[in-house]
Amino acid sequence: MSDSGLGFVPSVADMAAAIEGVKAQIEVDEELRHELTEGHTSGNPMTLGPRLPSPAKWAELQIKGAKDNANKWLENTIHPKRNFREEALKPDSIARFKDSMERAIREGRWEGGMALVDENETIATITKRGASVYANGVEDRAAKILRRVTDLHADRLALCVTVDALPSATEADREAKMIANLRGLKAIGARRRGYGG
Repeated sequence: MSDSGLGFVPSVADMAAAIEGVKAQIEVDEELRHELTEGHTSGNPMTLGPRLPSPAKWAELQIKGAKDNANKWLENTIHPKRNFREEALKPDSIARFKDSMERAIREGRWEGGMALVDENETIATITKRGASVYANGVEDRAAKILRRVTDLHADRLALCVTVDALPSATEADREAKMIANLRGLKAIGARRRGYGG
């Protein structure tokens, strides 16, 4: 991938190494760990809180967000901006799923299945079940959400520290920082799923 015109942008491998390095530093540096997980004891009030919520708070915020936005989810689901059936059948959409659904695409099961979808029927089912199904579904998975964010917390905290340390003086620096963050997320995902980034 070309990063022409941007400041230095670390590769996915660089981000993976940096994240592991910061995690190791956080593990042995009590003061840094406290600052990142509990917050600063002094300084600019805008940065006094922890850099990332605790796993329990993070899970709680995800569940609260789902519950608070359940009606918006329902409204957006039953009034989509695009016809999801048509969008799913576009070549770009098929290409996006190709890696994980190669066999299904090769056998024509994706196209055949989507051709049978009745959008009105789908929306009617969602409308009948209501927003609480979505909110309750998220809340019912509270233990899973907590487990996942607990597993992810150290990686994400290390990524935050790594990205925060990158320069941000110019627009090119800030664009490079966004790409570095994306590559860091890819590195975390690749390591968690057991494949190279």
